[in-house]
Amino acid sequence: MSRVFVIGAGASHGESLKLLPGISDGSRFHEPPVTNGFFCRSLLDSLGYGQAEQDFPEVIAHIRKARVITDPFGDGKWRELDLEGILTEIEVEREFENPESDRGAELLLIRNKLIRYVRRIIGLCTQSRYGEYSKKLVSALKTNDSIITFNWDLLLDQEFESGNMVWGCYSSFLRKVRPANEWLDDYLRHDPTDGLFLKLHGSLNWYRCGNPRCLASTDFTFLRDTHRCLTGVTELCRQCGSDMNPIIVPPVLRKSIAEDPVIRSAWGLARGILREASRVVVVGFSAAPTDFYAAWLLRSTVGARGVLINVINPSNPEAGCARDDSNDFTQRMKSIFPNDYDFSLRYFSQIDSVLGS
Repeated sequence: MSRVFVIGAGASHGESLKLLPGISDGSRFHEPPVTNGFFCRSLLDSLGYGQAEQDFPEVIAHIRKARVITDPFGDGKWRELDLEGILTEIEVEREFENPESDRGAELLLIRNKLIRYVRRIIGLCTQSRYGEYSKKLVSALKTNDSIITFNWDLLLDQEFESGNMVWGCYSSFLRKVRPANEWLDDYLRHDPTDGLFLKLHGSLNWYRCGNPRCLASTDFTFLRDTHRCLTGVTELCRQCGSDMNPIIVPPVLRKSIAEDPVIRSAWGLARGILREASRVVVVGFSAAPTDFYAAWLLRSTVGARGVLINVINPSNPEAGCARDDSNDFTQRMKSIFPNDYDFSLRYFSQIDSVLGS
């Protein structure tokens, strides 16, 4: 019996984050935001990141002009800005500009810096902390269980690494998507029935050389040091010395999942394991109307089959995070899982009730 755990942004937002052993300063803290919380003053103040506007002036100036915002940064309209909408608007405008023009280059710069801003926020939220429920999930996995996540953060990666399980789930994925060589085949030993850990929107610890003329630009680098990745340190290519970029899918309406071989492989493998799953546990997945790709993935694989499906839509009272019990959410779930699903679990902490079965 193979179980697949599908993890959405609501899982990270509803996590119970604790300080890692040996860390004493826990004064700076905020749960990872969802798409509409990245520019909120309360978030920045909680993280002690008052210099955000100074670090990313081009990004803030662009958003202020595009959305006609006169409020001080972090206040008023900034609190409700939708990150997906902003990035999608930038991508749409880029399509109408000559990529060789000054404006085309400027928009690409703004896009890249906005993604760096998102990386910075996620890093500040999760650095030196672990997810209590992520730890429970990873520690209870069986050999053929798989995790599919849409999150960039490294809460789950950290648990695989700390438990020395990284080569159980990660190795199967890495071996499938990286060029075959004798060193890799020997290092990443695995059983064909091992479960997979698939990050469908990429990850903050997957890097690729940004120089298209470098041979390494066709491969990708997997970094095990999650702490280093969260600090935002620039990684340099070992072959040509150029900056390496994280392999991530920005939250835009039209996602480029087929354009990157690593991301495309992750989605293809996810489709395969979902087709064979005997039980699916969905945690913190909102099924937003604009997330066509994720909805399609679940609907086309387990939505119409007779599979036991648990949907946990987390709330975290300590973080002020309420679960979505709205009729719209219910209808979105029914459109993806028309046969039936169990929606009785309210908190991420209740994942205990499905881990042992």
